[in-house]
Amino acid sequence: MRDLLADPEQQILVSSLEEFLDRAGDVSRTAAALHVHRTTLYHRLKRVEVITGLDLDNGLDRLTLHLALKLSRLSPGRPS
Repeated sequence: MRDLLADPEQQILVSSLEEFLDRAGDVSRTAAALHVHRTTLYHRLKRVEVITGLDLDNGLDRLTLHLALKLSRLSPGRPS
């Protein structure tokens, strides 16, 4: 997760992941909120899985990612 958060070029993935997790994994609503096609969202989420080594089909992995994102917002020096 650090690799994803540390790289400013990956911000689109971070934003997409957070929107996805905030919407309880609802791909249709997330894609609509991001103004992208669902396929685009699926590709972004797959890239997140590759970078983090976590599986978005696994509840504990989703929780880990969601908590990491929210905690990063509270950390000094991190973008919000």
